[in-house]
Amino acid sequence: MTPRGAVLMMFSLFFLGTMTADWLHFGVLTGLSFVAGCVLAARYTRRDGLLTAVVGPPVIFMIALICSEALTSHAGTFAHSVTIVAEGTFLTLAAVAPWLFCGEILGLVIAMFRGLPQCVREFRAELRGDEVLRPHVHQRAHAAPTRERGRGRETWG
Repeated sequence: MTPRGAVLMMFSLFFLGTMTADWLHFGVLTGLSFVAGCVLAARYTRRDGLLTAVVGPPVIFMIALICSEALTSHAGTFAHSVTIVAEGTFLTLAAVAPWLFCGEILGLVIAMFRGLPQCVREFRAELRGDEVLRPHVHQRAHAAPTRERGRGRETWG
């Protein structure tokens, strides 16, 4: 899956897990959804998107949690609503902290075996402007697509 798909999948899983846990009053479900999202993203994201799959889950979880808290808060005024959302967010983060650590560690371990160190090296080389490690990216970006015709098939190469 692409990095964008991984982000969307994680947000959906985190948001639905948080909403369901709040609805069922079963807080463990929030942690389980985070661990599942981290593991699935690290396992099924393309190799070039592993850095996003490992770095993104805490931020994505925080956004999903704030959205969930905002939707489930029942307050009369805006100021009271903000206070309730902040309290709910901090209490939920405190309750699922061990799950957050476990999910991040599991995702990191899976990504390490799938090639995360190479992704980090390529990212650092890209930041420095080195062309040696990733020449195929720049060649494909500047090359015009060629059209090959085969037996009834057209492929772009």
